[in-house]
Amino acid sequence: MTMAAEDNEGQRCSLAGRLNALFALTRWADAAGRLREYSTAEVANAVTADPTHGATLSRSYLSMLRNGSHTNPTLNVLEGIAKFFDDHRPPGTPPITVQTLVAQEDPEEELLRQRLADHQVRAIAMRAGAMTPAMRRQLLKMITVFDQDDAPGPDTGA
Repeated sequence: MTMAAEDNEGQRCSLAGRLNALFALTRWADAAGRLREYSTAEVANAVTADPTHGATLSRSYLSMLRNGSHTNPTLNVLEGIAKFFDDHRPPGTPPITVQTLVAQEDPEEELLRQRLADHQVRAIAMRAGAMTPAMRRQLLKMITVFDQDDAPGPDTGA
């Protein structure tokens, strides 16, 4: 599950941010067909009532996790929360796991990203080595433009 959608970077990186994103993305239809967000109490009660794991969870404890005032839940609690949201996730979305909640990087995925970056850097360097000095200067100018955070886009007319 990618929770980058609505949260800012700092909030998304915290357990509280990821929990709040799950609450916002997980809906149920009431008797009138309106989509509703699960309440903190509903989730806490459902996690506690589920016999497939050993977690018990109060509304106030889940609320503390959601507002960031408690950041070190037990593995049982994380498993219970992950199971609830996985059981209620929208069709077609990736599974919700404890890893989703704690956002642990997969070491193999990070290694693959680093290898790809290394390969790309080498490929750029090899091509630049075959360029004329004038072409390299032009390439460096283009890179400088890409690096500018406040560079006007093509649609600004600047």
